[in-house]
Amino acid sequence: MSYTPSSNDLIAISPMLILCGIALLSLVVQFLIPKEEEGKPLWILSVLGILAAMYALYHITSSPGYGKFFGSQISISPLTVWLSAIYLIAGLITLLIAPPFLSQHKTLFPEFFPLLLFCLSGMMFLTSGYDLIVIFVGLEILSLALYVMIGMARTSVAALESAMKYFLLGSFSSGFMLLGIAFLYGGSGTTNLDGALRGLFLKGYETNFSKLGLGLFLVGVSFKAALVPFHSWTPDVYEGAQTPITGFMASAGKASALGLVIIIFNHVPVGEIGNVWKILMGSIALISMTWGNIVALKQENLKRMLAYSSISHAGYIVAGIACGASLEALYYLFSYSLLNLAAFAIISYLEQGKHEVTVNGISHLSGEHPLTALALSVIFLSFAGFPPLIGFWTKLFLLQKMAESDLFFNRVLLFGAVANSCIAFYYYMKITIQSYMKQETGTVAGVRDLPTMPTLGFLVFLLCVFFTAGWLFFQPGALL
Repeated sequence: MSYTPSSNDLIAISPMLILCGIALLSLVVQFLIPKEEEGKPLWILSVLGILAAMYALYHITSSPGYGKFFGSQISISPLTVWLSAIYLIAGLITLLIAPPFLSQHKTLFPEFFPLLLFCLSGMMFLTSGYDLIVIFVGLEILSLALYVMIGMARTSVAALESAMKYFLLGSFSSGFMLLGIAFLYGGSGTTNLDGALRGLFLKGYETNFSKLGLGLFLVGVSFKAALVPFHSWTPDVYEGAQTPITGFMASAGKASALGLVIIIFNHVPVGEIGNVWKILMGSIALISMTWGNIVALKQENLKRMLAYSSISHAGYIVAGIACGASLEALYYLFSYSLLNLAAFAIISYLEQGKHEVTVNGISHLSGEHPLTALALSVIFLSFAGFPPLIGFWTKLFLLQKMAESDLFFNRVLLFGAVANSCIAFYYYMKITIQSYMKQETGTVAGVRDLPTMPTLGFLVFLLCVFFTAGWLFFQPGALL
């Protein structure tokens, strides 16, 4: 076996190399330009870096094509390409949205741009890795970058508290994951994804190592995906972090964790033992969607509402994965990520660096800012699964696939998902009711000096068009 990478190996990870290279270049460039102008050149460099990474991602599908690289440590497949596309799109939209709002808080530091690029590269290594060590390294790259990005608002006690909570709990969960990798290696003698999970079928005491290892590994992944009971950090971190950063976490960060769950269960061996793990994760998914929706019912702060909503949506996706609906789960994940970006973009706009956006605060929003109210209603109705918006179709495709199974447990998950969708409809509809059916003007809606932001308006308009008609041309079959 040669340990010297070939040209195909390097081309296979070219999107990650581009992102890391531009990030390192940004760290140097910031010292070569005047302080008052450092934001714009770094922004341009970062946007060009992400666009170049997108082109490289498209290029590797044909040359060198799908397959295993670096001695089967990196895997390029349609699934990993689509997951990487989600991260890059989320990163690009964050770059288009975040700078004006970070400037309002005086937290647009030059380090934000390389941190975002490093975070994207970590996400891509996380889901493109075919070796448990590569997966863990990707997780730590993205986690360390997110810790710093959340804590960049050094004058905000809430942001610093969020960063500390996320750091401490994230480090703790990483320890579980690393210990799980050690046990998987002990049970199989390899850290290769297929080989490590094949240890579940070994005879004798070795299989206990593999079972314990996979359980600990899934604990670490469940923390990043904010599944119950590993969700406690989510509402505090979502609320305390700056809203554009929260949007990036809720879209790309969530997608990377749930994408890893899809990959793991695509490699869990079929049979009775594999079904046990699917029942375990399905049970966690059912509890997550129920707990997230019930607690979200009483939330007034929109960021906390979306935090608990994200717990329930993670439950829907994992339930689909447990029932074998991986393709539909990926489609759900793609649409949900864009919905989160649009929702947090509008919340950032309404905050204007000084307001806390609450349900009562947006009362009569349609009377003061009709276009903003319309966009907010489209987004939250899509979250609720209101037809014909894309949120309806994502749930329909997922539930249809779950309904194809005759297994009793899958039917229980299907019933739970439908019942929880009804619960969620109540608190999502509150946003439209407050915006259009209340006469008194809320504190946020009553702000008349909201600036005109053409870039943000055009971006939200495009996203709303996608939420309204995207299902016509973009369906699960398009992901193959």
